[in-house]
Amino acid sequence: MATARLLRGFDTRQVGIYVGMSVRRLILLVGAIALIAGVIALMLPVSVPGPEGQSLGCGNGIAADTSAASQADNSNPVNLPVINEIVPHTDLVAQCNSAVSSRRAWAIPLAVVGLIAAAGSFFVGGRTSSARAG
Repeated sequence: MATARLLRGFDTRQVGIYVGMSVRRLILLVGAIALIAGVIALMLPVSVPGPEGQSLGCGNGIAADTSAASQADNSNPVNLPVINEIVPHTDLVAQCNSAVSSRRAWAIPLAVVGLIAAAGSFFVGGRTSSARAG
């Protein structure tokens, strides 16, 4: 085949590279990978380090759940009015919200760019109807 000729010493049929791969397919592939990566990132759990080295779950990028962080904040003896003045207090709910927001800040744009690229691939590089010169 003319499209599967030797390219710099490699037989493209053996390594799985198709010279005739169109721009449309490449954009669709990259867009689909970005879309899938963004959606998976939104569904993966988000956590923050809690007191005594334990990990507190904060939900995921789709739905935040700060109940574990709130419970850890309430059970912390630093919340007493007198001790709060002396010992620095870590607000675990705020850390949880920040971690979820940080995940959303990159996962949502990644999924949207992937969706736009995948949808846009259907409008790029159509085949021409003119006959090729032989």
